[in-house]
Amino acid sequence: MKKYLVGPALTALAMFVFGAIFWMSPLPYTVLTPSGNDRAALAVLGSVFPTTGTYVLPGPNLDTATATALYEAGPSAIVQFVREGHPMMEPTVLLKGYLHTFVVALLLTILLNRLSASLKCYWCTVRLCTFIGLIGGVLLCCSDPIWWHHAWGWHLMGLLYCVLVFAVAGLVLGKFVKPLAPPSA
Repeated sequence: MKKYLVGPALTALAMFVFGAIFWMSPLPYTVLTPSGNDRAALAVLGSVFPTTGTYVLPGPNLDTATATALYEAGPSAIVQFVREGHPMMEPTVLLKGYLHTFVVALLLTILLNRLSASLKCYWCTVRLCTFIGLIGGVLLCCSDPIWWHHAWGWHLMGLLYCVLVFAVAGLVLGKFVKPLAPPSA
């Protein structure tokens, strides 16, 4: 019980605190390009996009010739648009964020327990968790720059976060998931 409740709960807390420190620091935002006039840009977006949603421009609803011409002429965009106003940081987001990290920590705990016979030491657990973060981060954070031509900076910050937050998870979970002795022959 301790392994599947206390371990993931403390791991999620460590991941959550690390995430808060990482994302509240100025570091990730050094790679963003400022709009120049946020009010004007938001007003234009509000006049173009009718509802909350994800918009791909040129859109997939266009015929191939039109889409090709628009892509070649530029610009292109993927816009995550929220029409309704909302608080900058809602308290429920913090709870949802913690629950999200708890689920990740629980799944990681289950995986590590399945692999515990091959984990020879505490640092083996930390390295494995870090490598899992690297694999997931490369898959998820590097795909948009490749497939959608996004600028790399923001996505590389996401990759850095994935690797570091999984290392933090490994540092905590390594105390709860103990290596098993190999079966005797």
